[in-house]
Amino acid sequence: MNNAGRRSLAILVLSFCAFAVLVQAQAPEEYQQRRQAVRLKMEPNSVLILRSSERIGESPFRQENSLYYLTGINDPDTFLILFAAAAGEQQRGPSGSARPNEILFWSPPGSGAGGAQKPPEKPGFETLRRPAEFQTYFERILLSAAPVIYLDYQHSRNLNGPLTADEDLLRRARDRGAPFVVKPTAVLIDPLRRIKSAAEIEILKTAAAITVEALKEAMRSTDPGLYEYQIQSIIEHVFSFNGALRPGFSTIVGSGPNSCVLHWSENTRLTKDGDLAVLDVGAEYQMYTADITRTIPVNGIFTQRQRNIYEVVLQANRAAIDMVAPGVDMRDINNRVNDILSQGLIKLGLIRDVSGLRQYYTHGLSHPIGLQVHDVGGLGQLETGMVITIEPGLYLPEESLGIRIEDDVLVTGNGHTVISSGVPKTINGIEDLMKQDPSLDFRRYLIKGPGK
Repeated sequence: MNNAGRRSLAILVLSFCAFAVLVQAQAPEEYQQRRQAVRLKMEPNSVLILRSSERIGESPFRQENSLYYLTGINDPDTFLILFAAAAGEQQRGPSGSARPNEILFWSPPGSGAGGAQKPPEKPGFETLRRPAEFQTYFERILLSAAPVIYLDYQHSRNLNGPLTADEDLLRRARDRGAPFVVKPTAVLIDPLRRIKSAAEIEILKTAAAITVEALKEAMRSTDPGLYEYQIQSIIEHVFSFNGALRPGFSTIVGSGPNSCVLHWSENTRLTKDGDLAVLDVGAEYQMYTADITRTIPVNGIFTQRQRNIYEVVLQANRAAIDMVAPGVDMRDINNRVNDILSQGLIKLGLIRDVSGLRQYYTHGLSHPIGLQVHDVGGLGQLETGMVITIEPGLYLPEESLGIRIEDDVLVTGNGHTVISSGVPKTINGIEDLMKQDPSLDFRRYLIKGPGK
C-alpha cells in the first residue's frame, strides 16, 4: 500500500476509533427499568407478550424493535412475557402457582436450536426459560383468567381468506371460554420510546457522526458521470467500515429529475453536469438510525437558479431548528416553516399566495428517530430527550430541481443540539468540501463490463 493509501485508511480508522469511544452499551439495569415502567402501565392482572422477528432467508437477523427496547437482545427465537400486578391480591400463574413479574424465553447463540437444558443467566431478568417452552406457556396464558392480553399478531388480509395462525389460536381459546381482550403493545411501549435515555442519545450521536462522515466522503467523491448507485456504495462503505453494518433505511441518491422523487431508492441514473443530487441517508448503529439529507450540485458548483431555491430551504431549516426547545409545539414550528417557504416562492414568482405552497412542498417537516427511522411516539409538544428531524424541502419537477436539507436535532433542557452539524449545509461550505480530494479513490476499482 502506498503512503496516500495508508493516509486514507488511517483517516477512516481514526474515525472509527473516535466513534467507538463515544458509545456506552445500554446497561441491563436500563432495560429492567423499562420493563418495570411497562408493567406499571398495564391493567391489573393483564399480560404482555412480545415475540422476536422472523428470520428472512440468509439476511442478517434484526430484532423486533419493542422486544429489543425491553431486553437488548438481538437473537432470534426470543420471547418476553410481562405480568401486571394484581388488584389487591397475589397474582397466580397459568399453572396455579405464584407467577413471576417476567419470563424471558431465550438461548444465546451457539446453544443449539432448542436452547440449553438450563439457559445461562442473563443479568436483569427474573426468570429464564428455553425458547422451546414458549408456545406451551403462551397457550396456557390464553386459557388463564387474564382480562387483557397485550399482543401484536398477524391479521388476515380479507374476510374471505383463511385465518392466520395467531387468529386461529385466539379463536380456539375464546371458544373454550377464555375472557381476554387483546390490545396492541404500542399503547404501553411507544410513549416510553419517545424520550431517549442518555445511553440511547450517545448511540444516536454515533449513528449521526458515521452518517456525517459518509456524506462528506460522498461530497468529495461526486462528479458528473457517476451512477447514483456508485455514490450510494461510497456512503455505505463508510457506514460498514465504522461498524454500522446496514443503513437504517434504503439509501436515497436522487439526481436530476430523481431529486424530486421523495423516496427514490433505485439509484440507477447516470448523473450529469448541472444536476442537483439529494442524498438522504442514515447509518444504523447498534439498532438506532440517523437520518440526514444534503443536496449537492453534482459538478460542485450551484447555478444561480439552484442557489435561489436552496437559500429559501436553508432559511426554513435554520429557523425551524432555532425554535426547537422543550415546551414548543411542533405546529408552531411548522407554521413558521410554511411561512418562510411560501414567501420565498412568492418572491421567486412560483406561487401567488400561501395556498400554492403544497405544489412544491409535498411532505412533513419532522419525525422522531430512534430504533426506526420514523420512530414511534409522535411529536406534538417537544420534550427534553426527544431526537427529531428537521427537513424542509422544495421540489420543482418541471425543472428537475429538488432540494431537501435535513438535520437530526436533540431536544435538551435549555434548547437543542444539532447532532448532524458536522456536515456542511451552506452553499459555500458544500462547494468548498466538494473541491477536496476524496479519502479513497473508488474509481480505481471500476471494472468496465458490457453496457458500461
